[in-house]
Amino acid sequence: MVEKKSLPRVAKEEMNAVHDEEADILNDVLERLETDEEETVTKAMERLLEHMQVHFDYEEGMLKNRGFAMFDTHRSDHVRIMNETRMAYMNWRNFRDREALREFIEAEFVEWLFLHIQAMDSVAADFLMRLEDS
Repeated sequence: MVEKKSLPRVAKEEMNAVHDEEADILNDVLERLETDEEETVTKAMERLLEHMQVHFDYEEGMLKNRGFAMFDTHRSDHVRIMNETRMAYMNWRNFRDREALREFIEAEFVEWLFLHIQAMDSVAADFLMRLEDS
């Protein structure tokens, strides 16, 4: 499970709220993997993918064309995890392997989320806050 209080925080509160929402959705997927029918797991994964797209579009929209030097790097990190999550979703749809999906979320996605917030989103939030202050 993802403890929201353990997520790194950034200077822009709106970004923290989006990260908290993502943690809630990840926890929902993990809970459904424990007990629910396969179709509810599928729907939870689809909700995660939809949220990720909105999340990434939101961040990239704030940064694009504003002189953020790390934009391409930040965006490519989004593209990479989105592709990996889509692959995990397709593997789930094809094989219904609960352990493989749980492993992806707990070991890969959650680790990525923490590292991305610390290394990428914190820098992006600081940049956006400086723009707002000037």
